[in-house]
Formats: sequence, structure tokens, C-alpha cells
Amino acid sequence: MIDGMADIWPHTGAVLAGGSSMRMGVPKEDLLLPGGMSMIGRVIQTLEKVCARVVTVGGEHMVQQNVLDLRHGAGPLGGIEALLASGLDDNYLVCPSDIPLITPELVRRLNAPSDSVATFFEVQGDPVHSLPLRISVAALDTVSAALDAGRNAIHTVLAELETERVSISRAEAAGLRNINTPEDYSAI
Repeated sequence: MIDGMADIWPHTGAVLAGGSSMRMGVPKEDLLLPGGMSMIGRVIQTLEKVCARVVTVGGEHMVQQNVLDLRHGAGPLGGIEALLASGLDDNYLVCPSDIPLITPELVRRLNAPSDSVATFFEVQGDPVHSLPLRISVAALDTVSAALDAGRNAIHTVLAELETERVSISRAEAAGLRNINTPEDYSAI
């Protein structure tokens, strides 16, 4: 413990911020939450409480560093490829910019020591929650091969890797809620 706070994970947190926000109609990561903080600001703040360093991928925001996408229009998996190829670290905690309800306590559960290439959440009765996830640079070749083959769904790549699932309750899964539409935004 450091000053009453949990130890900081010695790796990099990354916020995926390169999406087009088509369903929202405006750049959703910049939308303000109650209290005046932007959605991406809230996710960055959460990762800063957990990780030694925080970067954005595909967008330029107030963090230590921004990683540019290598492939335009490749979605979140393309952002993950750029991150893994960046050489910044060997392990990353990756969050989308549109899950402002995520908490440090929840995201820390992905960082437990593991020999797996990736760790992600599983909610009983729900499909796999591909993001957020902890992912190792060892996944880079698999991610790149999937994108080269025209496959850009994260869950299909995770099926090809040695992974670990962290089971969470439905109540905890509320922290993973994506804000994609004006209706989602109004609800928070």
C-alpha cells in the first residue's frame, strides 16, 4: 500500500479514443458527465489510479502520450494493434473511452498476475465483454494477422489466444456500460 492506496500496476493503461461516434452523432469521448468531466477524462482518471502510465490511442487528449492508429478504420482492434506495436510496454490495460462508469476497483481485477496473453471480464449469461482487457505484446502477431485477413472483432482474436476470464456480477458489469447513443448519454 502507498499512502493508503492500492499499489500502482507497473504497466501502461490505454484509452481507445479513435472512434467515429456515428451512433452518437458527436465525438462522444468529449461529452460532459454530471460534475463537468468529459467521458474520456473520467476513463483516464480511473486508469491513472491503477496504472504507472496512461496513453490514448487514436485521439489526442491530456495524457503523457498518444499512440496513432496504424490502420485507418480498423476499429478498436486496430487501436490495440497500434498500441502493441508501439514498444511502450509489454503489458497494457485497454479501456474504450465510452465506459465512464468504470471504477479503479473493477479494472484492477484484470491486473492480477497471470501467465495468459489476455484477461477480460465475463458476466454470467452475457456474451464476452472484450473491453476493457489486459493484453500482452505477445498478442501482436495474432492481432495483426486477424486485421490482415479482414477480421476486426476483438472477441474472435481473444478466442485464438491463451486468455483468462474474470467473472463479475451483473451489478459490477454496470461499470462496463458503453455510452454509444444520445439515449445512453441521457440515462447517465
